[in-house]
Amino acid sequence: MAREPQFLVEFAAEMNTLGPTAFQVKYRGFVLVGVSLVARVSERPLSWKRRTLGAISSDEPLHAASIVGRVWRVRKGEGAQRGAAVMVGQTADNDILLPEYTVSSQHASFSFDAAGMSITDLGSLNGTKVDGVLLEPLQPIRIKDQQQITIGRICFDFLGADNFVAAVRARSDFR
Repeated sequence: MAREPQFLVEFAAEMNTLGPTAFQVKYRGFVLVGVSLVARVSERPLSWKRRTLGAISSDEPLHAASIVGRVWRVRKGEGAQRGAAVMVGQTADNDILLPEYTVSSQHASFSFDAAGMSITDLGSLNGTKVDGVLLEPLQPIRIKDQQQITIGRICFDFLGADNFVAAVRARSDFR
């Protein structure tokens, strides 16, 4: 079995092979597309028991290159219980693995219901933001296509199928 593409340019090559219609059928659903690294993680208010200061690593340009343009599908891992939340964190037991020092072991979760999708910060150390607004821990909020989500210091575009196809199409031969 071939490995699933990981970067927008790899998805574009697959779209060139499959064609736009078959590609859209195969990749329906939501994705996170890495946009950038936030320069520093902001400190929590003093009322929080734990605080983390941002740190600048010597491998910043290399690390940013591994994030920008990378695609994570928002879905459960194979064999997972249907209807369960999609877990995000830096350990292998998460559905979306983000091996980054500002991401907690179990950082956030996505959940689906009849009304749409929600994201919940799971009490992470460095927080989760939607369109720049820091989420309260354990308080789910509705999210929509094309919102920006920051997990730790990684900034993502949250895209539905149509906008994901448009982002891939912009990098493919199908214009």
